[in-house]
Amino acid sequence: MWKYRARAIFTNDAECDDMNSFLHLLLYANDIDIEGLVLSSSIFHYEGDPEAGIEPQRWAGGSWMWDYLDAYDEAWGQLVVHDMNYPSADYLRSVTCIGNVKTVGCMDEDTEGSELIRKAIFRDDPRELYLLAGGGTNTIARALKRIEEDYRGTDQWEEVYRQVCEKAVIFMIITQDDTYRDYIAGTWPDLRMLHCTSILGIGFLFDETCCLPKTLEMYQGSWLKPHLLDKGALPALYHTWLDGHVYPGEEDRSQFGSNAELATGNWWGKQPRNRYDMISEGDSPSILYLIDKGLRSLEDPSYGGWGGRFVRKPDNEFNPAADYWCSAADACEPPMKPEAFQLTRWIDDWMMDFASRASWCETPRFSDANHPPIASVAGKLDRAAAPGEVVELLAWGSDPDGDEVSLSWMRYADADSCAAEVELVADGGTCTVHVPADARPGDTIHVICRVTDEGNGRDEYMVDYARVIITVKA
Repeated sequence: MWKYRARAIFTNDAECDDMNSFLHLLLYANDIDIEGLVLSSSIFHYEGDPEAGIEPQRWAGGSWMWDYLDAYDEAWGQLVVHDMNYPSADYLRSVTCIGNVKTVGCMDEDTEGSELIRKAIFRDDPRELYLLAGGGTNTIARALKRIEEDYRGTDQWEEVYRQVCEKAVIFMIITQDDTYRDYIAGTWPDLRMLHCTSILGIGFLFDETCCLPKTLEMYQGSWLKPHLLDKGALPALYHTWLDGHVYPGEEDRSQFGSNAELATGNWWGKQPRNRYDMISEGDSPSILYLIDKGLRSLEDPSYGGWGGRFVRKPDNEFNPAADYWCSAADACEPPMKPEAFQLTRWIDDWMMDFASRASWCETPRFSDANHPPIASVAGKLDRAAAPGEVVELLAWGSDPDGDEVSLSWMRYADADSCAAEVELVADGGTCTVHVPADARPGDTIHVICRVTDEGNGRDEYMVDYARVIITVKA
């Protein structure tokens, strides 16, 4: 089945979780059109400016990105065996550069990174361009500022403004500088902002309040080392607790790879850790959001998917008029926190998928590795039904390896708008949906079919999904 490939530029501030997300992105470079890998700054990390008397802040430098690309180059010959869409390392090197890094929020000059972003916005491509802010939004802001300087006050400004706002989408991980608040939200209010305000369960802190039991198991070194770290030069770059990594410029209290005192819980997160335990993938929601697994999250941020679910919020701290979306909350049982569950409910699947792809780095024959199944649904993914009507859904899964697949169904009630209970009767590839008699016209019901090759004698499985949306007729 054809999969949508989103355009993306990943900006980061060189923190250990940005590095893990960078590696995660490289293993999904076949499913995302990477148009830039840009080092930026944040309130936490910046290069400094000796001429201005500004000292560096926890700065790791930018050379690490090219080190990762060298390791990717080493793995590329194996990766393309499993998917020819993996770009060459030379291409990725050609779009890797430094942005605005001198200090927090700096956006007073054009840089190679800001110019790469500006040019990509104007590229003749009908797809949206996702600008992923793993650090601050300042390099993105500089690109937009240059556009404003070039066109505001001319007869082209209104058209350029419309074009930019229709093309670009920012995905911001928490708030790591003030350039969205101070510049972007006011000058470009119609430019969509997806603000990941909760990284609980994926960023540094993990326990039963934010992760499911299986997730916590996979976050342990006993799982991560054989399933990820031991699979070649590229996966070996993944940062884990007490793995020996030393972060240049970083404070002792954040030297998770080498400071043994921290593992006892003597760090800002206060949770004890063992060797090779997960540190963080705090910036990965922006990447995971873009991967087309059939969850249709790119159609509407409120649908939710691997990168979380979002809600439009006019009452925000930046600009009530802005096209601003923030992390939603999904219903769950205590002690799980709803603001975490909207993101962490998917982790078991994407961690298994990630580990399977890591295996590709050291598997030169297609037949020796696992590959994702494909979920298909008979008929349209968008249906209409009257209150009280019964909708029959038929789905099936195919697998490129000839593996047996299993299918399961769920209603994603947090993503739909039907307040009434919806009865699902599922049996393998069939699912009968009973539209409530008291459903209101315009209500939506989201039904997801999950297809997995789990249970075929492998330690790791892969998944695909199909989401059917039923809209209630008058």
